[in-house]
Amino acid sequence: MTEFNSSLIVWPPVADPLGKRKIWQLALGVGLMVGFLATAIGLWIGAGRLYDDNVAGFARAPVGCDTTLDFSRTGEFTLYVETTGRLDTVRGDCDATGVYDRSGDLPAVQLVLRGPAGEVMDLEPSTGISYNTGEFGGSSQRRVQIDTSGEFVLTVGPVDGPDFAVAIGRDPSDGVGVMRWGALGALISGFVLGGLFLVLGSRRTVDEVTDADPWQPTSPVTPHSAGWPSGPPGFPAPPPTTGATGVGAAQPIHPPEQSSPPMQMPWPDSGDEPRSPWAPPPRASQ
Repeated sequence: MTEFNSSLIVWPPVADPLGKRKIWQLALGVGLMVGFLATAIGLWIGAGRLYDDNVAGFARAPVGCDTTLDFSRTGEFTLYVETTGRLDTVRGDCDATGVYDRSGDLPAVQLVLRGPAGEVMDLEPSTGISYNTGEFGGSSQRRVQIDTSGEFVLTVGPVDGPDFAVAIGRDPSDGVGVMRWGALGALISGFVLGGLFLVLGSRRTVDEVTDADPWQPTSPVTPHSAGWPSGPPGFPAPPPTTGATGVGAAQPIHPPEQSSPPMQMPWPDSGDEPRSPWAPPPRASQ
């Protein structure tokens, strides 16, 4: 039996009605969200570390000593009564080091700060600033304005009870708020930009079909061209056909019909009125 040759049939290219997802937009959206999220987390963690570093960088003076402080920058500084922390090596008339941890109410302490020329600096009351990093904890007591850099001497009067220290520095939150606002901005930007590209990439579009050789209609498949058997074995082959079928097929040609002239009815020559050809014949005269 002859096999059917399917390669002779040429099918036209069909476009996907739903189109394809724009992979690059989806990837860009995910990348933006992940990148900005990582940036936001990094800024937030960095803000916490900056806060801890600001507190750890305070200068400290032990109780009952004169401590020399080197102010390399000018501006406003705050003096904190620090009940939890540790003392490293300090410059002064006493060598106090170690860890301290005092609980309960803040002690009333006498503070005197002298400038490079020995002048007594004005210490104004300060409240409302406190910190607790786990390693250090304190609350604000005084603030001072330093207009000239140099060495200053801080005297902390003796106080009965457990040890504590006086820390000197700026607001521990300096620079922290900017980094945290930056973290929130990065987070919002990541979700907005990343979400926008995810929405654009999730939309499906109908792809245009582009083919180097445009499709052309082919001749109809016949049993002869397709290789189909024309009849059972042993039977004669059928006569060839014109292949004309359907609309546009040749129609038989008929000769034009000739019309005959109309038949004229004879009329009698008598002066009588014309008789109808279907009237009975006249009677013969007697």
